[in-house]
Amino acid sequence: MDSMSKTDRINRIADTIVFCCAILACMYHLGTGVFGLLTAFKQRAIHVALIGTVAVLSRKEGRKRNIFDWFCTAGLMAVMFYFVLFYEDIMSRSGSYNSTDIFVGGILIVSVLYMTYRTVGWPIVIIALVALAYTKYGHLIPGSLGHKKFTWTRIISHMTLGTEGIFGSPIGATATFVVLFIIMAAFLDKSGAGMFFINSALALTGSRRGGPAKSAIVASGLFGTISGSSVANVVGTGTFTIPLMKSTNFEPEVAGAVEAVASTGGQLMPPIMGAGAFVMSEVTGIKYFTIMKAAIIPALLFYTALYFSIDLYSAKRGLKGEVKSKLPNLREEVKRSGHMIIPLVLLIVMLVMGYSALRSGLVGALGVLITCMFRKNTRMGLKKVIDAFQDAARGAATITTACACAGIIMGTMTLTGLGLKFSSVIINCSMGSTFLALVLTMVAALVLGMGLPTVASYLMLSILITPALVDLGISVLAAHMFVFYYGLLSSITPPVAVASFAAAGIAKAPMGKTSMEAIKLGITAFIVPYMFIYGPELLLQGDIPNTVLALITSFGGVYILACSMQGWVLSSPLTKWQRAAALAAAITLIVPGILTDVVGIALAVACFYKPYRIWKTAKRKI
Repeated sequence: MDSMSKTDRINRIADTIVFCCAILACMYHLGTGVFGLLTAFKQRAIHVALIGTVAVLSRKEGRKRNIFDWFCTAGLMAVMFYFVLFYEDIMSRSGSYNSTDIFVGGILIVSVLYMTYRTVGWPIVIIALVALAYTKYGHLIPGSLGHKKFTWTRIISHMTLGTEGIFGSPIGATATFVVLFIIMAAFLDKSGAGMFFINSALALTGSRRGGPAKSAIVASGLFGTISGSSVANVVGTGTFTIPLMKSTNFEPEVAGAVEAVASTGGQLMPPIMGAGAFVMSEVTGIKYFTIMKAAIIPALLFYTALYFSIDLYSAKRGLKGEVKSKLPNLREEVKRSGHMIIPLVLLIVMLVMGYSALRSGLVGALGVLITCMFRKNTRMGLKKVIDAFQDAARGAATITTACACAGIIMGTMTLTGLGLKFSSVIINCSMGSTFLALVLTMVAALVLGMGLPTVASYLMLSILITPALVDLGISVLAAHMFVFYYGLLSSITPPVAVASFAAAGIAKAPMGKTSMEAIKLGITAFIVPYMFIYGPELLLQGDIPNTVLALITSFGGVYILACSMQGWVLSSPLTKWQRAAALAAAITLIVPGILTDVVGIALAVACFYKPYRIWKTAKRKI
């Protein structure tokens, strides 16, 4: 009994610390958004300590707090106070740090590795440990992969006492403006905007053929752009859409797969795109608005391809939509919660007008607080605001720990020059072939991204692989979008398909079957990155006539590819040779070029002429 009482007291203390740090972190970020940022080093140190404490001490299902959690928490707080209080002294000793500086830096490295393990898991931690080992012992490696010898003092100071390692650009993005967008998303969720998106999607598409699945696509695209997590998106929208799909005769594994694929694409959807686009902006130096604009067509292709697949699947199986009387009324939904769109519109307007992501995120977050007061059903009291702060801090924990750990990998690259060497290895393995390099990059992204948050997988790939793609002549934006896209798709790719597994749990379907169905439904999505690499017009990086032509052929190509995958078009099944011809037509239309477009159109006409005649005849009889 005494032991239980002691455990309860410890848990209460931990919960109180998490609560206080979550509130302080959100208030700190809102405050610096209003009054201005601190010096980069201080801003990032405070951010890592507060969010890192939330990451380490938050309750996790099936896992008890242990002594290492408390050591890590104490270490993070000690590091924060030391770096903030003695900032000027540390900077004045640049290049000749004392033993206390190095000791505190060592504590920070250990704390970051541990909090990342607690939040994200082993994969990125193992890579960071290998990076540290390489930094220390890489001088023993013969040949071009070796480097000069570094002392632990040099390694630790580089990783912790400047902005080249842990406090580098990835953590800089989260410490300045990413958290503000996460706070905005939490406010939207607590005000009921998430349910508004879901209900509006159901009202718009729920009664159509395969309607609940189409509703899942729309709802997940809208909700996913603010959630920043494929799994969170699955849980947030799938709880409503998956049972509806099953009630209209979708097989459980297909219902789960639809939600998994739709939820995964949410982070591709402008304007917010989860948090990945903000980190990409910080890493590449490309303006966020440019990234957002470039993501529009790939995101539309992703969801259009999924929509086509669902429509054809539903037609093939004769699936109907939900009865209208059982669906929400769009007019009523708009009347009740439509005003919650205002902050999102305001955010887009500010980004288009060229305001910084920091200022735009702050105005967006404060805009939700003001707008929600317009109606009683969306109004947030103090309790909901506090709950939103806690959700935001927990949501930021995954991104923050991943970015901090990625900083160690980035620090290794800058200190040892491994980035350039790694790029040369990829170029040599691909024998200078851009296509082969892209295939190798895709495989690496799908493997390294398994089980990781999108930001973590993107950061690793952007450090390790994108320099090689850029060296092969691919633009910086296209190269980073390519790895971001496949890092995202790893969440539906077996064997560790976290989004598919989460959806399978809700659908009560086998995980393996759900994952394979997700691959089948999302197969077109795996081709889209190649489309914008070879056709930069799809990233809005070309003249208007070529962009329009690329749009027409690309959307036509993904529709024909969906027909090939589902074996159905209009009201007729496709024979084996027709499916093969449709696949060839789709590929030739997707590949840019006048010749390939002409061949693709000719193949499509030959393939679809007979099904079109059958459909036309049946329509006349009706």
